[in-house]
Amino acid sequence: MKVIKQEDVHAFGSLAQNLLTNSEAENNLPLGILQRMQEDPSAMTANLLHIEEEGIPVYLTMRTPPHLWILPSVERMKQQHIQSLAAYLFEHNYDVPGVLGEEQAVMWFLEAWKGLDQTKEANLHMRQGIYRLEKLLPIAHQEGKLVVAEDHHIPRIAEWLGRFGEETNESIIRGQAKELAQDMVQTKRAHLWVVGGEPVSMVNRARKTPNGSTINAVYTPDQHKRKGYASQAVWSLTKKLLDEGCKFCALYTDLDNPTSNSIYKKIGYKWVGNSLVYHFEPKASKEST
Repeated sequence: MKVIKQEDVHAFGSLAQNLLTNSEAENNLPLGILQRMQEDPSAMTANLLHIEEEGIPVYLTMRTPPHLWILPSVERMKQQHIQSLAAYLFEHNYDVPGVLGEEQAVMWFLEAWKGLDQTKEANLHMRQGIYRLEKLLPIAHQEGKLVVAEDHHIPRIAEWLGRFGEETNESIIRGQAKELAQDMVQTKRAHLWVVGGEPVSMVNRARKTPNGSTINAVYTPDQHKRKGYASQAVWSLTKKLLDEGCKFCALYTDLDNPTSNSIYKKIGYKWVGNSLVYHFEPKASKEST
């Protein structure tokens, strides 16, 4: 078993497609990031690693700093693969602020890392459900319409992203809300549900994968909640993406928020897997009393 560092994003992207597309919705994060990197190599930097057994790629991981290491869902994944990755990262002094991904892979990594790094502890940040939709279910139409966000919407979207980051405890979103809003608008991924000329809810087309698209950043400010706007926005963007040729759409939900899980199921999203997010933080020092 050998861990190999990959510099060529196109070669790594081909390898990833072979390993990950059998579970494309569950692996929308690494596949989507790699697709964007292949389209624009300057978009972001990444650490790319894969494991080979007898010359055959069997698993991979990647990280785009400052984000966490991604542990994808691979059909023939073994605990030894994850143990080898953890050992490689530790021995080569990689920054490991945390991991996210398929729950069994994450738990195996936590077990391996605990035996390697005694200075940090793993803290659960979020339990996520991954949902996939191929066919929309009909819903009652709400007033308003879905529009592609424009430049004059950037301050509003930045404000909403900041609030979204606070609600989801995502410090990176909070700290980069303005930059994220600009990118989402300039790439025409950000959408708004507008009623009477007033934006009341936000939804974003996050990533493209070979056969699908992922939706994220679903947010409705308090004064507009419980009116069905978020459901309508997600339904409408999902329909738009399917009409444009996507075979499926995917999204993540917070498993500890039963309301959001129920909303997405009602419009046709079906659960396909879970993802765990763990942050590694310095252990609290033990002070003598």
